Amino acid sequence: MDIEERRHPLTDEDVDRIAAAVACKTRAAFHIEEEVHYNSHKKIDKLLEAYDAATNTFTKTFFALIIVGAIFLAGLGLVKGVK
Repeated sequence: MDIEERRHPLTDEDVDRIAAAVACKTRAAFHIEEEVHYNSHKKIDKLLEAYDAATNTFTKTFFALIIVGAIFLAGLGLVKGVK
């Protein structure tokens, strides 16, 4: 019996049976408890809030330093006189 004789197309029933078996094994292997999943989302939300706060603080500080630097350079120019 060569390979061509052994090949036959899968029927819709075969495909459904295989899909059901794979889905059953996949659900069992990757099951996550709902409460653990929910608590993970809460932790991720806290991390994202901390990241947003840090980004916001960094941005405000960066622009404040630019403004202070510009004022300092303008004041230095007025004191020494611009030539």
